[in-house]
Amino acid sequence: MKFTLKLVLGLLLATTLTTAESRGEGDAAPKPLNVLMIGNSQCPTIVNSQLIDKLAASDKGARPIKVTGCIKGGASLRSHWEAGTGPTTARGMIAAGPWDFVMLQDIYHVQPAAFQPYARQFHEAIKAAGAQTVLFGTASILSDYPAGFERLHTMHFAMGKELNVPIVDASQAYFRYFGEKPSSEKLESLFAKDRAHPGLQGSYLYSCGIYSVLTGRSPVGLAAPEAIPSDVAKALQETAWAQYQETTAELKK
Repeated sequence: MKFTLKLVLGLLLATTLTTAESRGEGDAAPKPLNVLMIGNSQCPTIVNSQLIDKLAASDKGARPIKVTGCIKGGASLRSHWEAGTGPTTARGMIAAGPWDFVMLQDIYHVQPAAFQPYARQFHEAIKAAGAQTVLFGTASILSDYPAGFERLHTMHFAMGKELNVPIVDASQAYFRYFGEKPSSEKLESLFAKDRAHPGLQGSYLYSCGIYSVLTGRSPVGLAAPEAIPSDVAKALQETAWAQYQETTAELKK
């Protein structure tokens, strides 16, 4: 009798575990995507306010994302590279890993001759560390609109094609959001008061574009900072997603 009861209980327990496993209840929490962002003062709001992390957290079924910054004000890829391999340097952090993605963001006034060799060298270091390179082409300063925006787009697109890596084509996303004949108010809406760094809306547009590139998922309908009106947040999300789709298709040609 005791043996029979023990057998029945064992069968019930096995059935319960099998049912839970089929529902995924026994699965471990999904592993976060670990992202290292190497850049300058275009990036602090993205990292410090965890804008990308919060987009992922609000996306049902998506993996969590943890973004770590190697951010130095006024830094170029060249200065990041020349900083050496100490534990807090870009090269040191890449090697320490592990990272799923490493994003490279250069200074707004960089020219091709200064951008290309360091993008290539960082890409090789990133590959050696087992991670995926992402090129983050930001907007330029407002006084450099539109020529500087186009220069950054052209450089990053060409390097993305050469290295066969994805790019966050934020300068083109700014163009898309501004439209054909933007007002001064529209132009300034993505910038901080200094008209050089992204404001909250600009940083959020960056973040939605980055999220699309990292995941291939749309940011439309995901979390946005309370300070951004809901209609503006939706427009920024839709802009980022449309630009991601266009840029991805162009890179594949």
